[in-house]
Amino acid sequence: MKKVFLSGASGSVGKTIVRAIGEKNDLELVGGWCLEDGADLGTLAGTAPIGIAASSDLDGALIAAAPDIVIDFSSAPVMKGNLQCYLRHGLDAVVGTTGLTDAELAPFKESVAQKELRWAVIPNYGLGINLAADFIRRARAHYPFVTITEQHTNQMANAPSGTAEMLAAAAGGSSPDVKSRESFPGALGAKINGVPVFSERIPLPAPYSSHTITLARADEVVTITVADHTSDIYLDGIFLTVEKLPSLPAGSFIRSLSEITG
Repeated sequence: MKKVFLSGASGSVGKTIVRAIGEKNDLELVGGWCLEDGADLGTLAGTAPIGIAASSDLDGALIAAAPDIVIDFSSAPVMKGNLQCYLRHGLDAVVGTTGLTDAELAPFKESVAQKELRWAVIPNYGLGINLAADFIRRARAHYPFVTITEQHTNQMANAPSGTAEMLAAAAGGSSPDVKSRESFPGALGAKINGVPVFSERIPLPAPYSSHTITLARADEVVTITVADHTSDIYLDGIFLTVEKLPSLPAGSFIRSLSEITG
């Protein structure tokens, strides 16, 4: 039985994980971190109480719980501090990042290697978006133009999403220049890895998000939209990563679900 600690336990994905982990025979939830100090994690997740209280003291909660692995789906503003905490405690971690760049994660990657830990720091654990990223990698050589548009609730802490950054990295290089010149800054999108990325923030139901990838060449446009309506779609990727992470070489720092699925 693997002991799991959950950070971001009161968020949309966190609540989904709490509900699902109770049905796993090989996983035991031993603690959780969120702002709702003292609240039962089951109650927060909308189920019956499970006898595990949330803590707002991450260091103290980790010491008390003594987990084998941490799952973290906290928001970007607190994520760096959380990651530093996992390093101090020498814990393996499965992290859902959004809003942290590769440059910001570089020091953590180095520390994970030095401490011989195993971390999966993946922007999106959904099957559909990762299959779309794999397609982009294969198709991009034939489609020189690419844009990415992502849509989230107006309550999201950052723009663009970490998933959009992941897709731009999968595209692997700049689109050709266009003749249009911006009359207003940003009209042609923010450039990530040379790829134009557009973010839309409107009052959508919080679990909903969508990412649209447009690939183009002369006379042909390919458009792929992946829309996620609930947080349940992340569970398969999360739990597969929790299962496989301990078997990876010490010092592994995984940035893509494809590195887990093979």
